[in-house]
Amino acid sequence: MTKTGKKILLSGIKPTGTLHIGNYFGAMKQFVDLQNSYDENYIFIANYHALNSVKNAQELEELSYAIAMDYLAVGLDPEKVVLYMQSDVPQVT
Repeated sequence: MTKTGKKILLSGIKPTGTLHIGNYFGAMKQFVDLQNSYDENYIFIANYHALNSVKNAQELEELSYAIAMDYLAVGLDPEKVVLYMQSDVPQVT
């Protein structure tokens, strides 16, 4: 909880391969279940974190967009969640 009393959820998944059941139960299902419990939800695609294992730029881009589609397919609500690519935030670096 922040100093203002807001509950903020911030988390993400690395796009290092095709998502699997472990991604679903380990993270994605929790994001969907918690999106109504927090005042602000920020879920990201951790594409900078994937650079140590995915060396091909086109593959990384394809995997990143696939995760975005999967997030929406499992029920993340874009009205409640800010979904973004880690590399779209220059302050991250």
